[in-house]
Amino acid sequence: MQSVLQIFTIVLSGAAVTSIVLALYHWTVNNTLKKRIARIIRQFWSPTETSELSTPKHNKVASVVNILSKLSLPEEGWQSSGVQIKFLQAGIRNKSAPQYYFAIKTLLTLVLPLLLALYLHFSQPQLPFINVLLFVLITAAAGYYLPELLLRFITQKRLDRMRNSLPDMIDLLVVCTESGMGIDSAIARISREMARSNPDLAQEFYLSSLEMRAGATRIEALRNLALRSRLEDLEDLVSMLVQADKFGTSLAESLRVQSDMMRSRRTQRAEEIAAKIPIKLVLPLGLFIFPTLMLVMLGPAFIQVMKMLSNRSTP
Repeated sequence: MQSVLQIFTIVLSGAAVTSIVLALYHWTVNNTLKKRIARIIRQFWSPTETSELSTPKHNKVASVVNILSKLSLPEEGWQSSGVQIKFLQAGIRNKSAPQYYFAIKTLLTLVLPLLLALYLHFSQPQLPFINVLLFVLITAAAGYYLPELLLRFITQKRLDRMRNSLPDMIDLLVVCTESGMGIDSAIARISREMARSNPDLAQEFYLSSLEMRAGATRIEALRNLALRSRLEDLEDLVSMLVQADKFGTSLAESLRVQSDMMRSRRTQRAEEIAAKIPIKLVLPLGLFIFPTLMLVMLGPAFIQVMKMLSNRSTP
């Protein structure tokens, strides 16, 4: 039993270390990308800063990553499928990020269980084959689903930040449109103004303005914005802008109504979270806080009662 606990501890430690490495990697990629987009928006970027010379070390790493990623990459055409959209929704736009992602997934799903099986075979030869197989399968399943869960977590955190800042950005759109600016110039302006307060949302609007500058129609750029964000409030905003562009309605008035509706939704979400707090506190109160209070309050009285009973029992 002790050997099984040691093996289980080793597996959990490996999974914890792997998750920490993945979290640090994605955090580094996200911060680097946000800083770069912020520099572009503030016009402090120069093309000479991005030219980097490839070294033999980087080429070797790229070749290894390419070999590992081929085992997990979907079929051809994944660049325009839902796989690429997942990375866009998470704010990861590095071209090599999917290859690194699937390489890590292959490493955790195949290589790590194989190393664990070899370690158990040589260090614990008396361990039954069924237990070894069970540990290997659990490690492979954890390695397969852990990157996906981490990517979903990053995407959800980014969506929450964008959802909370969207009403403020719509207010800026209202101010820009009421001052006489067009929707294209207003989108470019608010992407610069919101670069520091919310770089995620500013990045999406800036990409939409770049698409319109490159020749895409306004409707296509706005729909691509909704597809990249996967945010319900932003999809409603894009639908409203498309309808205002088609039917020629007042854009400032429509944006003001949309902003009020989104602020009411944000208030409702906050009230919903506050209403769930008492229910979430039931379990920790019942398991940890109430027993501790009862022990502190009734413990001395119980000790005194036990002493009195022991004194009476002795002649």
